[in-house]
Amino acid sequence: MKRRITDVISKEDVRAWKPGNNVLISAPMGAGKSYFCKNTLYDLAKEVGGKILMLIHRSNCVEQFKYEIESDGKQDVIDVVTYQSLEYGRLHNTSKQIDLSKYKYVVSDEFHYFFNDSSFNNKTAVSFQMIMNSEDSIHVFMSATGEHMARYMKKYIKDNGLEEAIEYEVPFDFSFINSLTFFHKDTTMEEFIKEGIEKGHKGIFFIQSAEKAYKLYAKYKKYCVFNCSANNGKYYEYVDKEKIKNILINQRFEEQFLITTSCFDAGINIIDKDVKHIVIDIVDIGSLIQCMGRKRIQDEEDKIYVYIKVINNQKLAGLKRSMEQKVEMADYYMQNNYSVEKLIEQYPMQNDVNNILYDDLMYDENGNIIPNSYTKAINEPMYFKKKEDIADYSIMLEKYGKFGYCKYLAATFGFIDKETGSYTYRMINEEYELEDYLEKMVTDNVVLLQLRDRSELIKKINAKQNGKLLRKAATLNQVLEEREVDYRIKEFPTTRYIEDSKGNKKKKIYKSAWKIVRF
Repeated sequence: MKRRITDVISKEDVRAWKPGNNVLISAPMGAGKSYFCKNTLYDLAKEVGGKILMLIHRSNCVEQFKYEIESDGKQDVIDVVTYQSLEYGRLHNTSKQIDLSKYKYVVSDEFHYFFNDSSFNNKTAVSFQMIMNSEDSIHVFMSATGEHMARYMKKYIKDNGLEEAIEYEVPFDFSFINSLTFFHKDTTMEEFIKEGIEKGHKGIFFIQSAEKAYKLYAKYKKYCVFNCSANNGKYYEYVDKEKIKNILINQRFEEQFLITTSCFDAGINIIDKDVKHIVIDIVDIGSLIQCMGRKRIQDEEDKIYVYIKVINNQKLAGLKRSMEQKVEMADYYMQNNYSVEKLIEQYPMQNDVNNILYDDLMYDENGNIIPNSYTKAINEPMYFKKKEDIADYSIMLEKYGKFGYCKYLAATFGFIDKETGSYTYRMINEEYELEDYLEKMVTDNVVLLQLRDRSELIKKINAKQNGKLLRKAATLNQVLEEREVDYRIKEFPTTRYIEDSKGNKKKKIYKSAWKIVRF
């Protein structure tokens, strides 16, 4: 099996590329994307006195790649910058604006950036458009998780009448995952650390929330190193910059645990066979897969144990609805032939807070700005990404059903028995306190007659949607099922005889009393 980029792309292939070509390279983490740039592309660019621009989406990754370039003596041909610096120079027309025509190859490393970062950076479309408009350079797009962006690019190429993209693929292989485990609670991550300290394990925690990551680190500072984005004004002060610099240079950390946000989700390498445990609390699937790839596998014996926080079906449905709401205005605008008037009629005195729709200048036939005129434009990568997310959530809910998120990832990573169709992942049951409470209700034969009687049970289950507790029996039973808690709420009619102050008994009917039964 061909496992490296240099196995599928020869120098002769590269020599056939022409300025303006769009080259899409899909390859798993550790398939030699950096090696290909530092060797194959470097040699061919140097032959003709050309240069290479490497675009990278994390400043940490830029630093690590610069160290590699300088160590290999390749800085005479290869320049390394962030996508964000390209965008800033273009938008602000600064003297540092990057001229892409100077480069023979413009390499977009981890080019899923245009999609994934669009949720919090609405400027990703700027760098994408700059690259696509650069006719003097060969555009090389590389990613391990760029399939959504690749679909958008093919649509863009077709819509704009461009030459078809040149595509290469290295087969994906997730056999380096020794076991796949899912968990529900934040407190379980703390239990992982406690067990790791006791057994001398070494691992990486990827946590989306900087606050959550820091609080976990703060409890176990002696054993951990913490990292988050330099743009985080609240928690970056707790980052030991010298330690992070050494991690980038040495491609390893000395502490037992690295606790980081998604600022380390791509580009950086950890080469250390002792790192065997990867814990992930990240929503975006592409970022989640990238996180697993930070540990570079050295041989067939070098495997990892992966632990992923569950997103249950209720939350998946909420995420899907949220995405649908975010594209609502853009959908209406497109469905009504891009009419600004109709958009304003439908959404009076409203702006698109998601920045999918934005104000843009209008130009005449010669490309000159029309004074005092503007229109609404759609941030296409951002819009397309939301639509792809909606499609993914729909697949998880409709195709996979119960435990849709877990089954979707298990199928992606190969944790399914092809003969029986059964999934081979493990689910940690963390509902001990709740199960004790429910068991006592069964033993004591507790019947909850009225709404007010149910409040304690509802709080104990603590299932929320949009910040509000779920209260319906059917919904709560779905939650108990997803958590693999073997109890259910039984709803049934019952009668009670109530004695008044005079000793007279009056019959009272309760149409929907609750009690807990073992499932």
